[in-house]
Amino acid sequence: MTKEAEFSVVTDTTSDLSEDILKELGISLISYYVYVNGDSYQEKIDIEPEDIWKSMIEAQDGKYPKTACPGVGEYYEVFKKILESGKSVLSIHMTSWGSGAFQSATAAKNILKEENPNYEIEVYDSKSATLGTGFLAMEAAKAALKGWSVSQALQQIKKIRENLFHAFTNDTLKYLAAGGRIGKAKYLLAEVFNINPIISIDSDGVIYALDKERGRKRAYQKIASHTHDFFKNKFPINIGFVHANAVEEVSKLKEEVLKRFNVKEILSEKLGAALSVHAGPGTVGLVAYPSELSVY
Repeated sequence: MTKEAEFSVVTDTTSDLSEDILKELGISLISYYVYVNGDSYQEKIDIEPEDIWKSMIEAQDGKYPKTACPGVGEYYEVFKKILESGKSVLSIHMTSWGSGAFQSATAAKNILKEENPNYEIEVYDSKSATLGTGFLAMEAAKAALKGWSVSQALQQIKKIRENLFHAFTNDTLKYLAAGGRIGKAKYLLAEVFNINPIISIDSDGVIYALDKERGRKRAYQKIASHTHDFFKNKFPINIGFVHANAVEEVSKLKEEVLKRFNVKEILSEKLGAALSVHAGPGTVGLVAYPSELSVY
């Protein structure tokens, strides 16, 4: 018999999890903000990725949309509701290197702990993005449904994070450069030589240049090669593919990768509105980890 969950998982819209997964696993979601032409929108509530892709393609003079993480009050309200139901909270967020969500959630935790020191609230920096954060939230939620404690779930997702591989590519770095996520000199160099950069996220949650290649097909082959090198004998793997306005391209990446690996679980999702602002239309990528670390 399945034990009753001792805790609930909270994440935000940068996890790129589908509504079906959120509902199935009982994950609470908090929206990021996106600003388009001075107007504020909440991701997955009143703006979708397609709106952002269109806006960025049409943007003049680099006047791209902006983003902001949820505020302390929003995390406070969600945490409080869960805590008052008698459960603990495990809140999982994208890398604190690229967003203030972890800090906002931590501030909300501190306020609530002052109100009631007996509240159990853990805020976890995934040091990841998109489905990297999403996979950690999924695994934590599966652990909760199995009756695991917060500490047990944390131990497991830390192991997964240590074995999490990211790789993304686009035809341009201009969107990352515009948001200050990568140096303008590197962006200009890539543009001049018509290079497809391959971007990853290191163990500290920082974006770095993993490799480069001329042309998307070769970039996808390089991504598959780096994926194999990263996991070596740790197969099968669970893998998630994401794209921003690049359905055909992500299908090509998926074909290139799946013909080489033993894969147990596959997710395919659109890159969310907030992350699309920084990665830009045309981005495709993957996140993967060993299936043996999954909570079944």
